[in-house]
Amino acid sequence: MSTDTAKAAGKTNFARVPQGVPAGGQFAATAHAESPLSLALENFAPSETILQQAYKSSRYWADRYGLNRKSNVVEVDDVAQEALVRMFENVSRDVEIKDWKKYMTGMASNVAGSSTETFYRHENRVAYRLFEERCQEIINREQRMPTTAEENAIEKDILDNWHDPRHKPGKNFRIAFTVERSLDATSNEDMSGSFADTLAAVEQTRNVPVDSYMDRAFDALDEKGVASKAKARRLVWNALAEGTGVPLSREGSLSQRHVTRYRAVMNKHEGGIMAACNDWAHGNDNEATEALFAPFGADLDVEGQEKVVDMLERLGAEKALPMWESAISYANNKHAEK
Repeated sequence: MSTDTAKAAGKTNFARVPQGVPAGGQFAATAHAESPLSLALENFAPSETILQQAYKSSRYWADRYGLNRKSNVVEVDDVAQEALVRMFENVSRDVEIKDWKKYMTGMASNVAGSSTETFYRHENRVAYRLFEERCQEIINREQRMPTTAEENAIEKDILDNWHDPRHKPGKNFRIAFTVERSLDATSNEDMSGSFADTLAAVEQTRNVPVDSYMDRAFDALDEKGVASKAKARRLVWNALAEGTGVPLSREGSLSQRHVTRYRAVMNKHEGGIMAACNDWAHGNDNEATEALFAPFGADLDVEGQEKVVDMLERLGAEKALPMWESAISYANNKHAEK
């Protein structure tokens, strides 16, 4: 070591261990300050908890968008790590985060969505639904999964024989994995089936427990009069959600004044209820997202919110609003059964 180098090395703020101790010649132990980012993250939750939430949200959205079917390069690990990095970057920039779990969920949704090139054209959704039905026919008939050649043939047939040449689905409609499918397999392709048809289809395919929401809805449908049909509509959300893990509407939990305000907010929100779902998925809290979850109680957690949004998006734009209306009407204390 040169003299200059030795002198430079001596210009250090670290204290050497005094001569004669076993570790002589080594630098003394120094307590390093915790990084500002780590300290900022600890304001939300322990790092391990944040990591667990990142993977939980990433698994949910990866499954939701069919990541394993549509990407050979992006996996759940990639989604979780990218979501974490984006959150860390925003924390380091002092971006205000009111609900870190919801924020992480939004980040995971964005990453998974962009990784699968998901978009929401109506024609693509309908085409994909037809594609799924044709594949299911092969599964039922042949007791096997369709081959790649069969899937490609189905795709070509759907595109070649589309009913409206002016509004055809994109050639990559199989990538645009639908998230707005009906909950029941008997819905019309244009998703115009009535709630009564939906309930009737369910009645034909499953045993309905006595005194369940579904049973009560059937009873109301069997009765005559406008009031009975209105009662059935109020029960539709809970009838379909019951037993699936999707949150139920809380009977009598909202006043008429609150119901009126939430309806007005949703009606005025640009893009309606589907836009409110999208706002929530991207972590944008507003009056519409508040109205969206109002029927399900103030204690609804992030996981419950995910399930509500998932159900509405699977129903699609045409059915989502009436279904939400069902939930908020049931929550109206004006209709609570005494």
